[in-house]
Amino acid sequence: MFRGLRILLLLATALSAGCGRDADELVIVVIPKGMTHEHWQSVRRGAERCASDLLASEGRRVRIIFDGPLRERDAMEQIRIVDRRVATGADGIVLAPQHSRTMTACVRRAADAGLPVVVIDSGLADPDHFVKYVATDNYRGGCLAAEHLIGELKKRGKTTPKLILFRYAVGSESTEQREKGFEDTAKRLCPNAVWLSTDRYAGSTRDSAMREAGPLVFQFRDQVDGVFAPNESSASGLVDVLRSQILNGKVLVMGFDASKPLLHSIASGDVVGSVLQDPYRMGYLSTWCAVRHRLGEDVNAGRTQMDLSTGEYVVTRDNVESEAIRGLFDPELQARRVMNPPHFPKRGATP
Repeated sequence: MFRGLRILLLLATALSAGCGRDADELVIVVIPKGMTHEHWQSVRRGAERCASDLLASEGRRVRIIFDGPLRERDAMEQIRIVDRRVATGADGIVLAPQHSRTMTACVRRAADAGLPVVVIDSGLADPDHFVKYVATDNYRGGCLAAEHLIGELKKRGKTTPKLILFRYAVGSESTEQREKGFEDTAKRLCPNAVWLSTDRYAGSTRDSAMREAGPLVFQFRDQVDGVFAPNESSASGLVDVLRSQILNGKVLVMGFDASKPLLHSIASGDVVGSVLQDPYRMGYLSTWCAVRHRLGEDVNAGRTQMDLSTGEYVVTRDNVESEAIRGLFDPELQARRVMNPPHFPKRGATP
């Protein structure tokens, strides 16, 4: 009873708030995990590009609202943002959930209020209340990271390497999949590897990663051969610590994602490589799917095709300056990309 009353109140608030909206305009709210990492700014640019393309190709007006918590480890703030956007009204939500389980209830509330949610970047434990999942194949990305790092270690004669898996955060589905892919593949490719540490967490910022990596690196400074850090902030914080302990270039680091400092570290040789996502495409396709669903199209083939992969790419010192790699994160090159979004049939249409 009380749950039903809450939904009615949310709907009433949404209707009253939406009265001043242009009837011909669709509003898509993009809610990232946080606002600081370059990854999320690429997502924003991709969403805005999709809106621009829809206006140019169909004359359809789409307004993007980019609204997220400042910090990536503030799930309660992200929940409040989702609930607030449900109450104030929108035509769709694109959400990168901070936690695979904590965020399920607010997504269910959005679905109950008739607001379609497209999930990006990290999965949710309950897939019944969102309409599409647009993301990197994070497990495969972790596998690629292990293949490259183990290969580089073997080139240096390290056939029994000593490894550290520097995890990100509990409950972050995307990085947990990367960590699992890395661990599974490293064990398959190098069963004799020695795992010095697999249970230390970097936390959500570069500063927290430095605090955690400092004593970890110092403890194993005379043993460790290679480290995998599963996102940009964990990799950047780790590299800062290695430099401070004069171990940069001696300990091989494999990262995930990109930022200007991390790319400079790859070019200089302080980082042996990183697996890049395509957040621009992620933002574009998730917005596209939210709009097409609102227009009555079957974006998930009757819920049989829920996942839409955006690709994974290994960047090394050899290709870091290539246009193909730079187009994944450089704003000027992103704007020139050809996107080619998928087309969907109307819901209920006969194939």
